[in-house]
Formats: sequence, C-alpha cells, structure tokens
Amino acid sequence: MGIYEELGVPRIINAMGTYTIYGGSKMSSQTLQDMEDAASSFIDLNLLQKQAGEAIAGLTHNEAAYVCNGAAAGVYLGLLAAVAAHRGKKIRYLTRQDFQESEILVFRSHRSPYDIVMEQLGVSITELAYSNHSLPCPKEDMDAAISHRTAAIYYLESGWVAPGAPSLTETIDTAKRHRLPIIMDAAAMLPPTANLWNYTKAGVDLVVFSGGKDLKGPQASGLIVGRKTLIDLLLESAFPKHGYGRFLKVGKEEIIGLYSAIKQYLTLDQEAQIQNAEDQVKLACQMLNTHPGYHALRSYPNEAGQPIPRVLINLLDQTTDAKTILQYLSHCTPPIIASPAGHHSLYLNPMTLTQKEMVWICKQLLQYRPPTT
Repeated sequence: MGIYEELGVPRIINAMGTYTIYGGSKMSSQTLQDMEDAASSFIDLNLLQKQAGEAIAGLTHNEAAYVCNGAAAGVYLGLLAAVAAHRGKKIRYLTRQDFQESEILVFRSHRSPYDIVMEQLGVSITELAYSNHSLPCPKEDMDAAISHRTAAIYYLESGWVAPGAPSLTETIDTAKRHRLPIIMDAAAMLPPTANLWNYTKAGVDLVVFSGGKDLKGPQASGLIVGRKTLIDLLLESAFPKHGYGRFLKVGKEEIIGLYSAIKQYLTLDQEAQIQNAEDQVKLACQMLNTHPGYHALRSYPNEAGQPIPRVLINLLDQTTDAKTILQYLSHCTPPIIASPAGHHSLYLNPMTLTQKEMVWICKQLLQYRPPTT
C-alpha cells in the first residue's frame, strides 16, 4: 500500500494539464534525489538562496534570480520590491503609508484570482482599459493614468487573457519612458524554454514563473528572474529574513529541487516533447473517430496558451453532454480528469500524459454507452 492509498486518496490520470489543484507536474528521479540530498543536511539558507539565485540567473541568461514558494508569492514579492524601489527604501523600512501611497497599474483584462496579492500588499490599484475590442487602450491612456504614485505596471501573460489591453511591446515602451518597472506574471508560459530569458531581454523587469508546471520542479516553488537591483532588495528582506516576506517560506528542498529541475529543463529536447504531444493527439483522433458519437480533432495552442496541441472532442449525440462524459471518466479505475470545452465538447491534454495513458483514456471513451431511459 502506498502513502496515498493509506490516506484514501486515489491516484488519477491527468488529461487536464499542469493544474495546481491536481499536483502541478511530476518531478524526475534526479530532482527527487537532489531534494533528498538537500534534506539530509543543515546549511545557511541565506547563502543557499544567494548562490542558487546566481546559478539560476546564469543558466537562464538573466541579471538575477530568486526562488520563492510559488508564482503568486513571486508576484507579491516582485511588487514588494517595486514599491521599495519607488519609495527609495529597503523593504524592511516600508510603512503602511508607503503601501497606501503607492499605485500599481493593471489592465482590466489582466485581472485574475491570483492578483489578490496586490490587495494583500496594501497598494492602490489603478485599472485601465476595458475587457473588449470596442475601446482599445492607446499609449495616451497609459500616460494619463501614470502619476508620481505609480510604483509599477503589473502585466499578465497567459492564454486566458481577454482582449482590451495594449501589447507587451507598447507597455514596455511606456514603462521605459516613465522609468517604471514591469512585473510580469508568466506562471504557465513555459514552453518555449526561451521565455525564461525572452521577456527580460525584451524589457520586462521581473518575470515570475511557476516551478511546479512545465519546469517540473517542486509544486511549492516559483521563480523570479530579472533586474538585479530589484532582486537584491528581496535578498536583503525576503525569506529567510524577518519582515514582509517571512511568511512566504521556501525550504532548502524546494530551492535545490527547482535548481535541479531548471538544469534538466534546459537540456530537454523541446521539439521531441511537442512531437510526442502531436503523436498522442493524432493517435487519439484516429481512435475516437471510429466512434459514431465523437468527432475528435487537433486544437492548438492549449488552454494556457502554451505551444502544445490537445484533443478537442465534439459530442455528436446531443443527448449526451460533456458533464456526463466527464463524470463517467471520473468513475473509471483509475479516475480520469479532463476539461470541458463547452456543453457538448471536452479536451484531452497530452502534456501530462504518456502515450499509454492516452490510449487507455480513448479505450474508456470508446466503451462508453449512454444510459438507457
């Protein structure tokens, strides 16, 4: 009996993707081995954070890097550093008034459940642009919204972003003219690998990635890369120091685990990874299209905007809906989770599947029979 079985938690086949609620991704044996090694000794955590950051910065062609405990924490810490720089103080000297008198510029179409960290930080939020095409946001609108109180621009890079915001290029241009930092949430924007340095090379000051998605590091890890002056502020005042970042604890195991995972990630054959996904999609379509109730086709990119294909299954029998099929899959042994794509459609994401698992899912779908009335 495994540890999950001891707790009565079934292992599942994940056809959704690297969602946090289902465990993010799977770590490699090398990452687990390095984390076990890290857990077996005492070290100076301040020195480890500094040395690991410098090593990761070198690997990812950035000025500096900082390992935190998740992408949401990374956004919080990035904005914290931006406020400190704006107020001309070290983080530990910031007061409640400093936060209240600092504004973060955010585009309405970039709002998400994760940016609640801005409210937790205590800054004011200036929203700009509507979430549609009817009233685009020109540079003049950004210029008008920026004041002496503006500490940073928050920019969300994601496949879920609604229209309405200016392009990243336009935003970078405006930020540079006003000497404002851009803090980017790019939690799921890997692959491609080059995103680890492309955003910062384009002019973004700090970029935040999840450590537990395609990097396949510990789920409770995140990565901040970018401008050294801002990350130096974090090294002075964030965990393991006392103060505003203390509660965002990242252990020696997560730091080493993410460092190990990044080293491995940079040696991966990304083209082979994408080809594996293409092969799975092609195989699934061939299998499922033998069933009169399904029309399966390739969908691209995936739900997070990553350059990876997935399977879109349209249900031809209008008496059967996606909810029913998803419930059926969830009761298989082992349970299968997949994403709805509307009332009569669903997705299968090969990103978190082996070819064997994709075949098994398709076999379960081919065996499905609607309940008789």
